[in-house]
Amino acid sequence: MQLTYRGSVNRWECDENDHLNVRFCEQKLYQTLQLGLLLNGVIDSQEISNLPAKIARQHIRFQAESRIAAPLGGYFSAVADQDFHVLVELRNEVSGVVACSMLCTFADQSIEERLHRIADHMSPEDINHAWPRGIKRNLNLPGLSLDEALGLGFRVIGAGVIESNECSTQGLLMPHHCMGRISDSMPHLWGAVFPESEASEEEGGAVVEFRRTYHELLMAGDAFQVVSGIIEVGARVQSFAHLMFNLRTGHCCVNAQAVALRMDLRARKAVTMSEAALALLDAQRIQLPNL
Repeated sequence: MQLTYRGSVNRWECDENDHLNVRFCEQKLYQTLQLGLLLNGVIDSQEISNLPAKIARQHIRFQAESRIAAPLGGYFSAVADQDFHVLVELRNEVSGVVACSMLCTFADQSIEERLHRIADHMSPEDINHAWPRGIKRNLNLPGLSLDEALGLGFRVIGAGVIESNECSTQGLLMPHHCMGRISDSMPHLWGAVFPESEASEEEGGAVVEFRRTYHELLMAGDAFQVVSGIIEVGARVQSFAHLMFNLRTGHCCVNAQAVALRMDLRARKAVTMSEAALALLDAQRIQLPNL
């Protein structure tokens, strides 16, 4: 794989779990992607600002924590696969451990063809760590209206207006800010599920896998709402669905799926949820159509 990014984790990029927040993790993955595409002649610098419009799907796995000051290297490779076109990943440059990885699918045929010509024919074992694990099917809900989603049991957990500093120079919402808007909203979902009195400063939530499929672009000035729900319940991991609606058009513009776990912030490991907590989650699980 080709080194196309180098940087580190800043204090202000860390979240309440004291590790690199998913927004900034994806921002570094996006830096890795952009330079990889540029260095390999897949796009030129004038196309960078329109790149968000070319991405159809992203699948991200978070394999290891990145703590403050961790030195990170970003690596790029085009892959010969029918579902995904590019693999990028961040590695801790001291330990060599893969911290996170992202597979991308492009909606632009010319980009797809250029990537196919430079694709690395790596063995499945070489990229097994990046391949979908907990999310293997795409949500098929772009036709849902906001009212229909709420009728299914989705909760409004996020809302606002897309700001220009979240967008490319062409006014397109950057992928990592899309991730950030959803991530910032998650406490509202957990807060609705569990009484505040049960919250513990020794526990937090951590995403281990995330997939977004784009149907419509959000732009600077667009008002939006994020609606979310629990779709699968397990003792150690839970699965969520997130739908991002453009209030200007009324359309569902992003379908997202996430796999997350509760985390012991002292031991830095997953927590097994109690039967009572699992029953509470399961009672609020959404039965999705056409999944």
